[in-house]
Parts: sequence; structure tokens; C-alpha cells
Amino acid sequence: MTDSAMTRHAAGDSATGALGEAGTGLAALEAAIGWTGPERVDAVERRHLSDYRRAVGLDPAGTDVPATFCACFLTEPPTMPAALQYGLGWINGGDRFEVHRDLRLGDEVTSQLAFTGVEEKKGRSGTLALLTFVTDFRLPDGALAVRHIGTRVRR
Repeated sequence: MTDSAMTRHAAGDSATGALGEAGTGLAALEAAIGWTGPERVDAVERRHLSDYRRAVGLDPAGTDVPATFCACFLTEPPTMPAALQYGLGWINGGDRFEVHRDLRLGDEVTSQLAFTGVEEKKGRSGTLALLTFVTDFRLPDGALAVRHIGTRVRR
């Protein structure tokens, strides 16, 4: 994991966060860095892979597993309680997938969402919190197959 993905970002001189109450908003998010969601186990199944490949314009009969298939296994939106205290609704701020080993049909992967950072920004529509989540998808032997780094926005 890169240093920047694990870096905690402060929000400049904002003392109140998006809710406008001292001690809430950004402070609650900063305190939650390191939070993890529940562990889950998923399998790369032929039916789901075929549906996914069709949806992204690939031959549904193919057996190559795109790294982005792991998006099917993400818990979205994240269930982190502190995020629900900041603003309303979720916006996807982007996703990145790092492939460490190609997944194969029949692979079983274990994953767990981790909250790794937050940055507050002022936008035209108000104050936003950019939250960074990392999910590692590991094989039964513990080997890292895919790492997902996602930015989610609360406003």
C-alpha cells in the first residue's frame, strides 16, 4: 500500500466539519481511520462471471476474470457509522484496482474493507469529505490477488 493511501489528511482550518457542530463531521471521520468492515468470502462463479462479462461488453463464454470483477464483491455503500454522521448520500469518487495475481474461475477470495483516510474540501455545492477505502482480496493461502482502492464522497 502506498504511503499516500495510508496518510491521514486534515482539513486545513475547519473546526466544525460538514454538520456545523463542533466535534462532529470531520473529527468523527478522522477518529474512524483504521475502521474495518466485516470480513466476507466470495467465489468467482461461472454464472456471475458470464453476466459480468456480458455487461462490460466481453464474450460471456470467456473465462478470463477482469480485476474489476472484484467490484461485485465490494460492500457498497460502505457501512461505516462515522461516515453516516457526515452529510447525506454517497458519490463514487473513483476506483483503482491493483492486480497482484489474476483471478481464475472457481477462485475463492476473502476480503475486508478498511477505511484509510479522509480529506475535506470546499466545493461549489458546499463542504465535501473524500473518504479512501482499501479492500484486499486474498486467496485461501493468504496471497494477495487484487487490491481495490476506492474514493467515496459524502456531502
